[in-house]
Amino acid sequence: MIKILILGASGSGKTTALKHINNHENVSISSFDYGKATIGEDTTYLFSSPGIEGFKFINDIVSSDIDGVIIFIDNSIGTTETDEEIVNFVSNKQIPYVIFANKQDLDNSNLKINSDAMVIPAIAIEGIGINDGLKMLLKLVENTVKQDATPKKEYSNIAKSTSDENIKPQREFKDIIKDIKSAHQKDPQKPDFKALVKKIKPSRNNDVEKTEICKLKLIMHPIELDNVKKALEDFGFSNITLTKIGHLNSESTSKETYRASRYDINIPQRVQLSMVMKREDVKYVIQAIEPIKTEDIMDEMFISPVENVIRIRTEENGEEAIE
Repeated sequence: MIKILILGASGSGKTTALKHINNHENVSISSFDYGKATIGEDTTYLFSSPGIEGFKFINDIVSSDIDGVIIFIDNSIGTTETDEEIVNFVSNKQIPYVIFANKQDLDNSNLKINSDAMVIPAIAIEGIGINDGLKMLLKLVENTVKQDATPKKEYSNIAKSTSDENIKPQREFKDIIKDIKSAHQKDPQKPDFKALVKKIKPSRNNDVEKTEICKLKLIMHPIELDNVKKALEDFGFSNITLTKIGHLNSESTSKETYRASRYDINIPQRVQLSMVMKREDVKYVIQAIEPIKTEDIMDEMFISPVENVIRIRTEENGEEAIE
């Protein structure tokens, strides 16, 4: 069993992120809030599970049986002194770790932190970046296990260049990817970036790449948008595209006669909701919409095939790109 630890200050987004993490067999994930207490001249760090009373000390949390760590930092607040100290502690333990710079929707500036670890931009409330970062950490753990003769610390920084000049931390995500690929070309023995983002689900077979993907469209009056979004989010659908459109039918169009000709004078405004998903998940969309269906939500749902989906940052495709 791979044991992953999620650490972060209270309110950094850990609990919200857990709701979006895909289930992985043989992976156990625990989450803890952290804070610093100073009594006289002595400083200690206290950890607690969200919603559970009681505290644990840092050495009890980051123990020898932990395989990897995700550290959440609220990007809208920035790096605190305590954040820095926790990062340093985990780094000194030589445990593979990544940092999630959460709340990019509030502040997308580069996180300022003295660490060479990979920093994953994330918006936990929407699930953006969460599973990407977890996959990268799991691959770091896997590579660490394979490299028995190599200290773990070397692989805790997969974003580090193999050239004489190290990559400066906290640069743009796309620049980090570019440097990783460049480093692999110079030294093929180092793990390449594509290896980091392959699927970490041993129970699945190659048939997963054949999963049928479709695009779903639903048209509704703008007044129903909030109800529909909430219903879909309750079923786990968060990647939604909205488009304002004009929708005509035989009952909704008003006409006016001008110089013996009749003209449309009003095109009712509607919202078109689009989602790309596995075809097998369409039934769950129907289940979500049925209880709130009104005459302001179009009765027809349009479904069209999608040949493929490719995630630009990681080059994943098919089902992997839409998870």
